[in-house]
Amino acid sequence: MSSQVGINPTLMTQLINGMKRAAGTLPDVGLQVERALTSLGLQLWGPTQAQVIGRLISEQIPALQGRLDLILAAPDREAGQGGILWASESAWLSKSPAEGAATAKALATRLRDQVAGHALDAETVAAIELHKNDPYFALAFCREIPPRELKALITRSYGSDLPPSNRPLQHDVALQERLGTMLSTVLGTASRGVGRMQLADDYTDRLIEDIEEPKDAFAVKRLLQDGEFGHTFLLTLTQKLYDKDLAHPLDRSLPRDPWSMPGPRDASLGDLSPMGTVLVALAHHPAVAQDFFTDPGRRPLAYLMRRHPWNGDADADLGWAIQVAATEFRDHDLPPGNSRGYKSALIASWATRFWSDPKVQENLPRSRAHLGEILAHYIGDLHRDTRAFSSELPGVVAGSDPDKDLYGIEPYGARFNGSAIKDAMTWAFEDDEAFETVVAAHGLYSAKMLDELAGMVATEIADDFSAWREANPEATPRQLEAMRQDMLEEHMSRSGGAAFVRATGDLAVATWVITNAANISTIREAKEVDARFAAFKEMAEKVVGLAPGPQGTFIGLMVDSAKGAIFAQAKSGYEEQARTDADTALGVAKHMFTDLTAATMMRHGLFGEGSSLTKTHPYRYQDFSPGAVGHFLDDGQIRPWAEMNADQRWAYNEWLGLNDTGRVFGKPTDSIENGFRDAAKIYSGSG
Repeated sequence: MSSQVGINPTLMTQLINGMKRAAGTLPDVGLQVERALTSLGLQLWGPTQAQVIGRLISEQIPALQGRLDLILAAPDREAGQGGILWASESAWLSKSPAEGAATAKALATRLRDQVAGHALDAETVAAIELHKNDPYFALAFCREIPPRELKALITRSYGSDLPPSNRPLQHDVALQERLGTMLSTVLGTASRGVGRMQLADDYTDRLIEDIEEPKDAFAVKRLLQDGEFGHTFLLTLTQKLYDKDLAHPLDRSLPRDPWSMPGPRDASLGDLSPMGTVLVALAHHPAVAQDFFTDPGRRPLAYLMRRHPWNGDADADLGWAIQVAATEFRDHDLPPGNSRGYKSALIASWATRFWSDPKVQENLPRSRAHLGEILAHYIGDLHRDTRAFSSELPGVVAGSDPDKDLYGIEPYGARFNGSAIKDAMTWAFEDDEAFETVVAAHGLYSAKMLDELAGMVATEIADDFSAWREANPEATPRQLEAMRQDMLEEHMSRSGGAAFVRATGDLAVATWVITNAANISTIREAKEVDARFAAFKEMAEKVVGLAPGPQGTFIGLMVDSAKGAIFAQAKSGYEEQARTDADTALGVAKHMFTDLTAATMMRHGLFGEGSSLTKTHPYRYQDFSPGAVGHFLDDGQIRPWAEMNADQRWAYNEWLGLNDTGRVFGKPTDSIENGFRDAAKIYSGSG
């Protein structure tokens, strides 16, 4: 039998309110009936049926309200047709609040006794684990063990009451870690309650009491690490932790008493500042992180990124929380200020600006990869603001179409300062993972822009050809083919070709900024031994094989797959064949955009259809046709350079250089050089 249950909250609320009114009205009706009968001299034995019905209705209301509250609190609830919310009741082991309270009391007593005697066993932890998502149990358990005692149980389970030398080692605390995970999950379940199934209003205050003490901070950090918390609960808790952190920053120069330090005796406890306890929880709750980071009264990003020193890996946790807040929700919903996508872009813009500050870079050394992920999601904004040499202040691109170079409505964009974003990338790209992420996004964005441009040109040609064919119904197949070829050459020699040149020139500016930030843009210096140059070159040689995706598909959703296609696959086994000027970033960029332009034109039929009359298509020549050693097409598409063997590469280069190919295709060499030169002049004062 299915565990799914469904309720229409609106109708159920109306039913409950109606039952409340009826329950209050029916006894009065019964009393009036009793008085009327008495006045007639008729005697009644016992209560009237109206009073009985009223009592029965009253008794049903709590169960109905509780059922509604359970579904509204379920994190995995799904909206169905007709306003119905569906949720699974498989984890609701307690069928009533009383049953949940009884189980919670028994397990709480058992847990207290075992922790006090340092005799925690797996059966007790498993019993709690069984009820971790049971709302009635979770709420009763958190009431049975108040916050101060809950924190003490966690630290004592690690031997906080024992001399440091008698506490367990890190490899001996698997059961304690499992208990911490279960208690965190139980607290999360309780925090999501609605209606009467809510934690006390002062629960968060009691939970963070004495947070300045290492033992309390350790326990709170453990309690927040794994649970799925209610939005209001976690946001309120985070705001209070931030206020405490800001008002009373820890003095890290003071020596720590070993007796006061919790946890395994050989473990690094990481950051135990008030904000250090909640960073992982924020990373697990992007919406909460968004609302906290965009708090207009606190504006916490500046303090957390610039002024708050971090211990352990907490700076990476902060980077993770910022990343999910900036990338998890990308939309273009209205009104802008309340949109999740708007907040994402605002966080991305400000955080990137802060990351360009050397003080922030020194404070957050392990957050480079997270900055790389953010830049990849906002690669269109990076292209726009670097090619415009923008000096924008942080903010949101909130127009009706944030990226007009692509089809469809893109999500809200982030405003970047050109020089600042280059400084941020220079620092981030010291991490190879960050560089590969941004390079993959850059290649994907370039492929998508040129593909959509080729599609637009192909549509224009198709429309013109269709109109000509309708006007010339007697045209022979040879005449039709000839006219189509003439139109193809005319468009590509004028507007179509110019559009490709302009696009590749614009993309070249961002290419220079990215390669210069990675210290591989020097034109005269070979960088083949440099890992970052090798990664850039690998992207350039495989970018043709990236699927640009359907029109309107957000690029940020495709970066991971593009990155895998470029860097996760084994390198080609073909013998390396040098390409002219392929040992510099400028040379690689020329080849990259030449290949992309040719591949996108081929994909959209801008070299013709491959018949013997099509002068510009490779299949006009036997040496490039199927069966020949120089056949460099695969299913009608140009192979990526990395997948061509030596014969195919030779044939491909020969075809590109043919006079007939040049009738529709012009290599974007000059445009790339101009883009590099302009970028170098503005951003480095050279050129």
